[in-house]
Amino acid sequence: MRRRTSLAAAAALGAAWALTACGIPTDKAPEVVSDAPTDFDSSSGANPTVYGPTEVAEETVANFFKAASGDPDSRDDRLNSFTVDGDAQFSEPSEGIRLVASLDVAVNDSSDLNSVTVTVTGSVVGTYLEDGSVRMDATAGDYEETFTLQRKEIAEPWKMSALPVRVALDYSHFTTMYEQAPVYFQAGPAELLVPDLRWVYKELDAETRQRVVFSWLFASPGDFAGVSARNAIPNGTVGEPSDEDGFRVDLSPSETISDDTAQAIAAQIVWSLNLSGDFTLTTDGEVRAEGDASDWRNWNAIPPNLPETAYFIADNTVWEYSSEQGVTQRSTDHPWVGFKAGGLQQVAVGPQGRIAAVVAGSAGDVLQTGVTTSTMREVIGLGGALSDPQWLDDETVLVIDDGVPTLVIPSSGATQALGVGQQVTGMALAADGRRLAYVEGGHAFVAPLGLDADANLTVGDPRRIGPDIENVTDVAWSSENYLWVAGERDDEQLFRVAIDNSRTVPQEGTGTFLPITQIAANPADPTRPNADRGEPVIIVASQTLYRVYTSGPSEISNGDHPAGGTAPFTVLSAP
Repeated sequence: MRRRTSLAAAAALGAAWALTACGIPTDKAPEVVSDAPTDFDSSSGANPTVYGPTEVAEETVANFFKAASGDPDSRDDRLNSFTVDGDAQFSEPSEGIRLVASLDVAVNDSSDLNSVTVTVTGSVVGTYLEDGSVRMDATAGDYEETFTLQRKEIAEPWKMSALPVRVALDYSHFTTMYEQAPVYFQAGPAELLVPDLRWVYKELDAETRQRVVFSWLFASPGDFAGVSARNAIPNGTVGEPSDEDGFRVDLSPSETISDDTAQAIAAQIVWSLNLSGDFTLTTDGEVRAEGDASDWRNWNAIPPNLPETAYFIADNTVWEYSSEQGVTQRSTDHPWVGFKAGGLQQVAVGPQGRIAAVVAGSAGDVLQTGVTTSTMREVIGLGGALSDPQWLDDETVLVIDDGVPTLVIPSSGATQALGVGQQVTGMALAADGRRLAYVEGGHAFVAPLGLDADANLTVGDPRRIGPDIENVTDVAWSSENYLWVAGERDDEQLFRVAIDNSRTVPQEGTGTFLPITQIAANPADPTRPNADRGEPVIIVASQTLYRVYTSGPSEISNGDHPAGGTAPFTVLSAP
């Protein structure tokens, strides 16, 4: 069930600011096999890796668990290349493809040189769905199937006479050969897009990839993203893309659309298809939106060209760290640098440089806000231990008050519990203001946020992130689709995790590191294909600041000494 809370002043939610990274693990390169058919009636003009039957039984079965990958329109043709008759009926695409991890392929003893059975075991960890999304299972299920293979001559490839009807895919192959292809939907009436994470086969040619993603655009967002966004394209609309004279899409909508809706549709298409250059949207032949694809760049809340800059608190003062300047408490460009207050614990900088600060006072924690550091005023109405202030928009702050994420309007002093979490110890708002990551009970979660027809903030059911990561201390957004999670799994303690849980990437160099207590990060630029992280990434361990590079943490220096500090944060504003 969705929970909802009423705070109409949060209507400008889409302007929210926050922290964000992502990644796709690599694995052994796929093996190119010979003596396999190559014409599967695919629309792809590329030469993707072909997985077909071979003269080795184990290899044939292993390839079968890769053959479902690729152009979905020719999936059954590829699978039927393994069968004796070539006309097997497989599960419908609408049922999805099971993802099977830890595959073990074993040939059973046989005295027949031309007939053999192969047993495959593993764990079913999720399903790759027809719309490109992944649904991971809360608990992995056992997988076991027996295949019967035949051949007429020893030199011929093995073919299958008995095989499972339900299609499955090697999960390791999936994580290697599929990459992010988020589909973007409009966040209510705002000029803002929210990504709905999808995955597409890497080796599709550009035309096929666009066809596949374009088809996903005509459906509703998934259950999770559907709390935050809607499809600006009306139900029943059909369309055709073309790349002649710049990229052009002609739609035949089922209803009359306004100019604002046409702009939203154009933004969804430009971002979902990752277009560049000239773009024109027509409806039934009439031009409704045109320009360069970059004209819709600001529909994504993550700005381009973020500087590699972060901030932290030491000696009751805000300090700045940058790749160029190192550590300093003076800045001509960022007026919050050098802000000082007795008992200063945490700071957040929002739209137009607005400041929110948690300060320890004699009677307890205090939230101060101001349009500048010289106009800071205490917000009345909060009663407990305060932490992790976040600007939801230019009038609303989200802060943890005694473990409860609470909405605050500083101008009026109005407060209201958000409606998610009761013992939250840390949180990070996505740049689009439509997803809230938080820590509760030593676990990481993400909850989708939205606005209803009355401009009330709605909260969807939270999803646990990194279900095998325990003792989580902090989270930050590393991209629009990935989280940094500081916690414990075996001997690892820092991870990038996709918000659908289909990928968990341990950070190199942190396994035997000091316990990580806090993390802040710039999000990855969403225009970079498959970008998995932004820069910088700052962690706190033993009250000392470190920058996390791809190879691991490196101590930040303040002159000749390690930079001591806490509460790192970043600011989402272009230079």
